[in-house]
Amino acid sequence: KYLAKLNTFDDFISCAKHLKESGIANSIAIEGRSAGGLLIGASMNRAPPGLFDVAVAGVPFVDVMTTMCDPSIPLTVIEWEEWGNPNESKYFDYILSY
Repeated sequence: KYLAKLNTFDDFISCAKHLKESGIANSIAIEGRSAGGLLIGASMNRAPPGLFDVAVAGVPFVDVMTTMCDPSIPLTVIEWEEWGNPNESKYFDYILSY
């Protein structure tokens, strides 16, 4: 939440690394829709190459800045409680980082 959102992606990547390093999984497929698609997209970009073997992002919410900066889009303002308002400088750069 807010300025800790990167933990979501880093924790997801850490879990996948553990599965491969411990031999529990030889290959990993990931899937997410909407905000889960953001998890998939950000994780693919942040993870080391080859960690994920297959990724499916269904209707992914990957253009966070365009959506979250526009208060006229339904649900945007109430989502600022989760993401932070990117119209405020302390959230802008952070959100842009993922």
